[in-house]
Amino acid sequence: MCHCSNCRKASGGTGNTIVIVPRERFRWLSGEDHRITYALRPTYSITRCKTCGTPLPAEEDERNVYLTAGTLDDPLGAGTIAHIFYGSRADWERDCAGVRYFAERSSGPELERERERERS
Repeated sequence: MCHCSNCRKASGGTGNTIVIVPRERFRWLSGEDHRITYALRPTYSITRCKTCGTPLPAEEDERNVYLTAGTLDDPLGAGTIAHIFYGSRADWERDCAGVRYFAERSSGPELERERERERS
């Protein structure tokens, strides 16, 4: 998961969780003709669907294709294995004392959860 300011701005959240797929194992099922790439900075771009705005796979290099995990429909059966640019994460990206967890909306039942250690 990348926590850099570019990924935060592109995602509108804490950053981007990326699935890296070797190019030879990737194939488009649909939507390839709907790609539009935006250069947010000289060294950072994002590819989105020109119809709905969903982030699309980025084909940035010869070896890999980079997919945003949140756009996938099926479970991955894996978790995050690395956090990059963690030192530049947003100051609000941490749990405050007394944080509450809900399975769905905040008007629903609260989940019992072991308190996580506050990140500094």
